[in-house]
Amino acid sequence: MTTATREDYIREIYKLDGSGGGVRSIDIASSLGLAKSTVSERLRGLAKERLIHYDPYSAISFTRKGRELGKKLTYKHRIIECFLHDHLGFPASKVHTEAHKLEHAFSDEAIDPHGEVIP
Repeated sequence: MTTATREDYIREIYKLDGSGGGVRSIDIASSLGLAKSTVSERLRGLAKERLIHYDPYSAISFTRKGRELGKKLTYKHRIIECFLHDHLGFPASKVHTEAHKLEHAFSDEAIDPHGEVIP
């Protein structure tokens, strides 16, 4: 089941785990502005879905499925940012916030209707 909250967590983990070395739940909580207990509960859910490897005392890392989802969600977000800035003239300072609102509403097909890499 895809929800905006689930997507937000996956994208945030993907963003914070740039090197692939794992990320701490406290860093996710801080970045999202949430309590660590709230984040821990959601992380357990993502682990049950086999999207992440989660142990409260270790760094969180993606499963292959989770990393692919993070990559896909980040791609969608960036495509929307580019569209807002390059085609609609949104200032760079506002595109992230607007893209975040829109990324959950756009289907994968709307973002990449031909299934090919965008040059």
